[in-house]
Amino acid sequence: MGFKVGKNVPPMERELIYLLYDLCAKWGFCIPHEDFEQIIKIEYYNADDFAIHVVEAEGLDASPEATWVLRIAERFKERFGTDEIDSSTFIDRVRGIKENW
Repeated sequence: MGFKVGKNVPPMERELIYLLYDLCAKWGFCIPHEDFEQIIKIEYYNADDFAIHVVEAEGLDASPEATWVLRIAERFKERFGTDEIDSSTFIDRVRGIKENW
C-alpha cells in the first residue's frame, strides 16, 4: 500500500512530506501534526536543521551530535543528494526537473 501527495503541493513540500512519512513508517518518528505542518512549510533546509526539528518534535535529545539527529540528517542527504534544499531552486531528483510554483 502506498502513499501519494496531491498534485497541488509544491515540489519541495511534497518531498519533505514523503521523507517525514518514511521516517514515521521506518523509524517511528510520527511527529505531531502541528510540527509536521510547520516543518513542511519551511522554504530552506539544511540536513542538520531538518533533523533537529524532527527530533525536537519527537521530544528527544536534539543536540547536533545526538544519534538520531545524525541518522536523520544522513537520510535527508540520501534523499535529496545534497545537504541543503531551497524551494526557489528545488529540483525533483527522481524526475530531474524544476517545477515552477
